[in-house]
Amino acid sequence: MLNNNNLEAVFSHKVAAHLAGLGWIGKNCLLITPQYGPRVRLATILSDIPIESGNPMANRCGTCTQCVDICPSKALTGSAFSPYEPKNIRIDAQKCVKYTSDRMEIFGNANYGLCVHVCPFGLRSRI
Repeated sequence: MLNNNNLEAVFSHKVAAHLAGLGWIGKNCLLITPQYGPRVRLATILSDIPIESGNPMANRCGTCTQCVDICPSKALTGSAFSPYEPKNIRIDAQKCVKYTSDRMEIFGNANYGLCVHVCPFGLRSRI
């Protein structure tokens, strides 16, 4: 189930990965891993099997705002992730959706992902 107004699903793969200790949620609202940065794809298997997990990783974005600065829709606010605040503190989902929809209508593709491209984490891992 998806809440299209806020681009939120009932279950967040990113937050689950963060809580499992795989990375942190960056200012671009993506999971950032030390090795690959935001250049990851997530899938989740729900189970009741007892599995040992890691601890949530501290946010390491610091004062970096490269993803916020390059965002063509200006949807990112630059606020750090907090599980106690709503997502709209970090991103204006409607600005992002409108920009993406407009690009797709004109060019046939969204041409987004600049925030992924500029993130300094995982840059050495790019092929």
